[in-house]
Amino acid sequence: MGMMKGRNLVNLIGIPGWLFLIWLGGVYYSIFILVVMGLAIGEYYNLADIKGGKPLRWMGFCSTVFIADYFYNQPELTAYQLLGCIIIVVILTLVWELFTGSENSSINIAYTLSGILFIPVLLGPAIFIRQFDENMGSQLTLAMVVSVWVCDSAAFIFGSKFGTKKIFPRVSPGKSWVGSVSGAIAAIALFYAFHQQEWLGNVFDIKDAIVFGIITGVFGQLGDFTESLLKRDANVKDSGGLLLGHGGVLDRFDSLIFATPLTYLYLQFII
Repeated sequence: MGMMKGRNLVNLIGIPGWLFLIWLGGVYYSIFILVVMGLAIGEYYNLADIKGGKPLRWMGFCSTVFIADYFYNQPELTAYQLLGCIIIVVILTLVWELFTGSENSSINIAYTLSGILFIPVLLGPAIFIRQFDENMGSQLTLAMVVSVWVCDSAAFIFGSKFGTKKIFPRVSPGKSWVGSVSGAIAAIALFYAFHQQEWLGNVFDIKDAIVFGIITGVFGQLGDFTESLLKRDANVKDSGGLLLGHGGVLDRFDSLIFATPLTYLYLQFII
């Protein structure tokens, strides 16, 4: 009963709060994403601790701040400058581990760098996409977030009622093919509705809306399954307990961790 109350409280505060921050945009939404990334990478490193690793948390958090700033300011870094930043992070991680004297150095290094790649590198583009909305008069950020909610809801409703054949029983035994397909269709339908109402602005045509729906509905679910894989490997139910009945921050943003960078790439190379 207490867990249900906590879950309802998070919904009551979290959903309107998230939508309000999307509406505000600018530095406010960027700080929100930075906080989310900081909490999420912390949860990822907690999973690493369970597996016997000791990641360099300071390196992960510092890299998260740098990546958030990069996507907010959208600097015109050359490929060589960007590669140089990556090289510095890798070398600093290796050298620091050299002098710590910790055990399982290879595991520590691997978890440190994989945390940076998995959380801020993949979720950081959410800052860019909201800036894109600001400049282009689109509502892509809102559509992405709402489509994830719609996908999750449809997958749960139809999966619970009609789902029999499991899609990834080893990783997520409660999710079925029916639920996953229903969720993907719901996400595509949401983007189609946004396009029909002209809420995506004049930037995108119907083809783009369908592609965005596929990215969120299909690859977003793959992000969910991937996070479930990590939790199962660490033998935990949730990535954390901050959001009460909803688990951890990583549990709530796992779909966007895949959907966001793919949407970003689509904007960069296709649009």
